[in-house]
Amino acid sequence: MPRQRIAAIDVGTNSIHMIVVEEQKHGYRVIDKEKEMVQLGRGSLEGRPLTDDAIERGVEAMKKMAGIVERWKVNDVVAVATSAIREAPNGRAFIRAVQKASGIKVRVISGEEEADYIYRAVRSAIDFHGGTALAVDIGGGSVELIVGTADQVFLTSSEPVGALRMSQMFELDGVTTPAMIDDCRAYVTKRLKKPLARIAALGFDFSVGTSGTILTLATLAANADSMTSGLKWLSRKRLREIIDALTPLSAADRAKRFAIDERRAETILGGAIVLDVIMRGLKLDQLRASDAALREGIVEFVIDRVREPKQRGSVRRSSVMNLVERSDVERTHATHVARLALRIFDQTQELHRLRMGERELLEYAALLHEVGMHVSYQANHLHSYYLISHAGLRGFTPDQVAVVANVARYYRKSPPSEEDDNFVQLSDAQRDVVCKLAAVLRIADALDRGRRRAVRDVGVEVHDKKVLFHVRLRGNGEVEVAAAMKRAKYFGKVFEIDVDFEESSSAAA
Repeated sequence: MPRQRIAAIDVGTNSIHMIVVEEQKHGYRVIDKEKEMVQLGRGSLEGRPLTDDAIERGVEAMKKMAGIVERWKVNDVVAVATSAIREAPNGRAFIRAVQKASGIKVRVISGEEEADYIYRAVRSAIDFHGGTALAVDIGGGSVELIVGTADQVFLTSSEPVGALRMSQMFELDGVTTPAMIDDCRAYVTKRLKKPLARIAALGFDFSVGTSGTILTLATLAANADSMTSGLKWLSRKRLREIIDALTPLSAADRAKRFAIDERRAETILGGAIVLDVIMRGLKLDQLRASDAALREGIVEFVIDRVREPKQRGSVRRSSVMNLVERSDVERTHATHVARLALRIFDQTQELHRLRMGERELLEYAALLHEVGMHVSYQANHLHSYYLISHAGLRGFTPDQVAVVANVARYYRKSPPSEEDDNFVQLSDAQRDVVCKLAAVLRIADALDRGRRRAVRDVGVEVHDKKVLFHVRLRGNGEVEVAAAMKRAKYFGKVFEIDVDFEESSSAAA
């Protein structure tokens, strides 16, 4: 019987990486690798669209990957996109172009899911010896920070301070002045202040760096004594020396002097400053650099999915579904509400301006919004808040749990209010997210009020002063539409827009 072959593709902000593996009885063996430094985020990020040149480079790279996939007769191709595609207004157009040209379907993942894949890779590559690890991944658009053991994740954080992003923002891709370095360092320090404080409070036993940026820096810092069990070590002292050496050089001179790719030379200084801020903020004298990365994490996920079907999905999803099963939630209803909520979220992007991370939290809130039902029907939303807050959900930060619990809390009855202690305790940013996601969830739940999936789907048109919900019915959905119209008053208030509903039925439904 032929062995399973898996191709994992990481469509990153700076590079597109692919690994092709063949599953073995115990684990897998790598049979091919490919990398194209296309810099999809070059000239974009910060809400700007991908440039035509970047899209062309990305599509050509993916066509090359598709050729390798075909040559190896791969059974399972998993391609994911991170920061550059997450943020780009024309990200979906890029994904469509890739699929048309290569046949490969790319899925955009949240920063938290990205961190989950990275941590899976680290756990598979390094023996934790029962300790707690800090994993640091510096991508082109974002930095992922994860703290956990071999069995449990305590914290994940994704922050938009990647190497390419910082290089563009502070013009670090050429000859640089000390003042420019200081400006970049001050900005990164401010952005990472909160997550670094949390990491310091949690504590960890050792640190691991992944990503091409950290591996390159570790290689530049390496000496004959720096290799231990296949891992390179990078000290903070050597990192500071490398920053000083890179600062006065152009990208071409960096590439020539340090024998690195010129595109890497354009972003390496930005990445080095970010890593220096992290190491200094956490008082790290050194960290080990591992070549385990997101793509290996994807492979681990796919293999786990096949071998352990009861434990499919990320740590967060598994944790949520465990709570669903323990709480006698009406699973068909919860799943349908979650699907409708995500459909509304995806079609109202220009209104809420939230990212994929918040989308993921909305899905979990929808799946869990009735976990309190078995305690009391009348106040089930209050009990859901309490149960979610105290369930010990794995893979979530405290802030993420607070958002999920509050969104579930406000799926019915009174909307968020500053008279509620649970809402007052949130930060301003969290309150904004909770209000927007709760507004979506209230409509989605109403659209399945009869718990018979009378509403097959929902389409949304957003105009300047009005949102029109097209409710696509399987049969009589009078009760559901009436409930949704009532709940939608809060949606209109949150987004300061008029809301209307239009029904349509389909015999094919």
